[in-house]
Amino acid sequence: MNALSCFLLLVCFTFHLSAQTGKVIAIKDGDTIVILDDDNIEHSVRVADIDCPEMGQPFGKKAKWFTSGELFQDCVTVVPKHPLNPLDNYGRILGYVKYGDKDLSEELLRAGLAWHYKYYSDSEHLARLEAEAKEKRIGLWADPKPIRPYEWRKGNR
Repeated sequence: MNALSCFLLLVCFTFHLSAQTGKVIAIKDGDTIVILDDDNIEHSVRVADIDCPEMGQPFGKKAKWFTSGELFQDCVTVVPKHPLNPLDNYGRILGYVKYGDKDLSEELLRAGLAWHYKYYSDSEHLARLEAEAKEKRIGLWADPKPIRPYEWRKGNR
């Protein structure tokens, strides 16, 4: 077993069935943050069940600013979406970011700064939050033809 495999195995056991608490030290974009835990270990976190516009897309910077305004330098709890397999294909924790009595996935949808990632989530609550923002033409829904990040990435490769 090589060093990388051992490290990934250790990380998986660290997050297995548990939430991770840490201070938000960086905002990569609207749906990706970096937290620093009590042992001074950095963890990249991908917010579950939503997809924010990319930085080069309309509303991409606004999504990042929103997330920064909500979380930067604050303590959050990350609850892995899949506790037995908490990391995504890029080694980030895929989870729900909780702060105070809020959930970042919900807040980004309410603000019209994310799509509900229906391919990976069947949450009726999140679908409803997206529909309400769309109906009110909030955030990215003010654009008559918003382009999903997945489609935008495909068109810009």
